[in-house]
Amino acid sequence: MNKSLLTFLLATSTTLMTGCSAVQISDTTSQSEANIAEWVNQTILASEGIALNSEDIRYLTGSADLNQDGLTEHFVLMQDRYFCGSGGCSAFIFDHSGKVLAQLSVTKPPIVLADSFNNGWQDFIVWSNGAYRLMSFNGESYPTNPSLEPSYDLASEQQIALSYVMSTELYQQDGYDLTPSEPNKIWAPAKQYRFTFKHYGDPDVVYHAQVDLTSGNVDINTSPVSKN
Repeated sequence: MNKSLLTFLLATSTTLMTGCSAVQISDTTSQSEANIAEWVNQTILASEGIALNSEDIRYLTGSADLNQDGLTEHFVLMQDRYFCGSGGCSAFIFDHSGKVLAQLSVTKPPIVLADSFNNGWQDFIVWSNGAYRLMSFNGESYPTNPSLEPSYDLASEQQIALSYVMSTELYQQDGYDLTPSEPNKIWAPAKQYRFTFKHYGDPDVVYHAQVDLTSGNVDINTSPVSKN
């Protein structure tokens, strides 16, 4: 499977945090981000003799209510050499109070939610060992080594989402260069795909298409072409 063609599955708001920004909380930093920074500092880094305020530690975060109890779980994917190797990086799932629910190894983006559940918890998909892997809750935790989990084929959904955009009147009227959007969200919603394309009739803007395969909706908006 071509990973580069499928990485659009992530949407557009993952938080990339570093040591300094995570500890020195600004007025615009959410309480959730502040809590996550504290959990990373106390739970992940302390055992390694590392502190966020003394090291430039980077990590990605995403949040979702995995067990539908009204409380949010949080995914932390480390992005630092202390926690990463050639196969991927360490990841942690925290509950709303900061308790570690699962620790994963050899994990890489994209990381997206699936539309299936096991033992009352939502499945999600990660990239590991050259394939997408389906991560399912076993009643106690999520798997620790994604590379050993079943591969998951997203190619068919990709093609369906692609065809939805291509079938829109706007794209058929001179649209071209349909490509996946850059991924940058952890635990993006299931069945949602994003693309960009250009249009010969409006060369000064880029079109952004979001496809929701659950509803069949295709939402398209524009942004000005970046001029370097």
